[in-house]
Amino acid sequence: MTMKQMYPYEEHSAGIFRGRHKTGALSEAMLASDDILTLAKDILPEDTYLKADELSRMLVGSKSERNAARTALIRVLLPLPKRPVYYLAHELEFLPRWTREALRILGDFIDMLTKAAVYEKEGKRDIFRTSFGPAVKKFKTFYPQEKQLTEWLDRYNRFLYRDAKHDFRLPTGRTEHRFTSREVVLCVFVTKDLANRITALSATAARVRRDEPM
Repeated sequence: MTMKQMYPYEEHSAGIFRGRHKTGALSEAMLASDDILTLAKDILPEDTYLKADELSRMLVGSKSERNAARTALIRVLLPLPKRPVYYLAHELEFLPRWTREALRILGDFIDMLTKAAVYEKEGKRDIFRTSFGPAVKKFKTFYPQEKQLTEWLDRYNRFLYRDAKHDFRLPTGRTEHRFTSREVVLCVFVTKDLANRITALSATAARVRRDEPM
């Protein structure tokens, strides 16, 4: 089973993007919830965190700065599998305005790697029919020594993944969209770090990351 089989995004989805509404106010692009800020600071080295904030600021700068920031964000994710990151690269072109879909795709990527790591230990494909939260609990069972990583995955699910899929309420102080451009940028760097940690533990997850069959 490959990433394409597990997350078969529709090929014609690009046509939908052209008709979307603006979902993030530029004046709110640099806002970020304490939950996301804390998670990023806990996971990322200081220089990486500062780089993420620099790219966030560039995304609300001049046209050349915005283009450079988008290119830099895509490079952060390389080398990663075509699916779903192929679609994420497209989503990043819409920053700082559109944010929800990018977070959903990032969540799908970590979801898939976590489940692949569990599958390596358990050998049951049922794991791929569960949601991310239960998959993290299984990960904790099969990788008991990875307490810190499990905690980060749980927080990632609560603040970046679950809400991106299901929660449409606006946080206090936001007028147009739940998520901001800065939160997407931080999530890109956090996702890369978590992916590196999971694939270092699991050969199966590493194969999935390379778009190879498990």
